[in-house]
Amino acid sequence: SCAYACAVAYCSDFEAGVGNWTNNGWTWDSGGTTSSATGPTTGANGSTYYMYFETSGQTVGTTVSITSECMDISGLTAPSLSFYNHMYGATMGTLDVLVNGTNVWSQSGDQGNQWNWAQVDLSAYAGLDVTIEFVGTYGTSFSGDMAIDDVCLVEYQVIAGCTDPVA
Repeated sequence: SCAYACAVAYCSDFEAGVGNWTNNGWTWDSGGTTSSATGPTTGANGSTYYMYFETSGQTVGTTVSITSECMDISGLTAPSLSFYNHMYGATMGTLDVLVNGTNVWSQSGDQGNQWNWAQVDLSAYAGLDVTIEFVGTYGTSFSGDMAIDDVCLVEYQVIAGCTDPVA
């Protein structure tokens, strides 16, 4: 058959593996990375598995990417991408998020030894099919293992009050 349809919006916590993502260099893992003083030890929200970029043995400028299948977000009134990222390490590089090839979010440097929640407003893509790509760029040494988990295409969440749990 030549019929083609995008998947309906969903969440991926990587507990069952990579699923329908196209993986170019990320590692499916649990229990911590092989390098000290970098990377997570568990998945986000107490889960077991996550995807991470092992930076040991890499060269400056190395990138890895993981790309979703085509996603149908036409059923969402106020679409958003939410995910957790773990960017702990003295030589952390950059994590970029692209939607249909356009960079919509970027973070660089050490963000602490915790999972950090991010939400990206995708209202500019309402009614369209989208492809999500996470691109990790190597920093300058082994202590830059970054990770992602709990990636969701959902309605935009308005959060009242303080969003920093350590404030």
